[in-house]
Amino acid sequence: MTLRFLAHDGTNAIPPCALWPLWFISSMRVRIGIAAVGLLLAGCAGTPKHPTWGNATGGEQHERLMWQAIHDKDWDNVERHLSPTFVGVNAQGQMLDREGWLAYWKSVQPVEFSLGELAVQPEGADMKVTCILQLQGGKVAGPAGGFRVISVWQQGKKRWALTATSITPVQNN
Repeated sequence: MTLRFLAHDGTNAIPPCALWPLWFISSMRVRIGIAAVGLLLAGCAGTPKHPTWGNATGGEQHERLMWQAIHDKDWDNVERHLSPTFVGVNAQGQMLDREGWLAYWKSVQPVEFSLGELAVQPEGADMKVTCILQLQGGKVAGPAGGFRVISVWQQGKKRWALTATSITPVQNN
């Protein structure tokens, strides 16, 4: 596209070499506007409102997703996010390996759960997560104060994996 400004006699009033700065300035305004809109939209994204295993960013989200998967009986995701060397201790003090942990939660089948007092402490490539777990229904008889949970998550090549969990009944004094 060529811009021409003609004088009354039909000759160029502005030489073409003087027009390129006008074109450059107007195209730069458009580019800056597009970049500004893009930055605004990217800044509004923030943390996902509904975290999934694919977009979870922190220990709290991973812990919530694990308990949600147990609640929903999503055993594929539970198994996928347990480390091959996982070790867990249930509320009765029984130590379980990966297969034992899966079998335990499949047999308990909690109907409702809630997590409170979540705290995350980064430790190198690991995350320590502590929380209070309230379970209702199913074959679990939880104390009124709930269970104190301590979990260790480790970052692998493709995903975070749960390496250890200990569940202890909260004692009311």
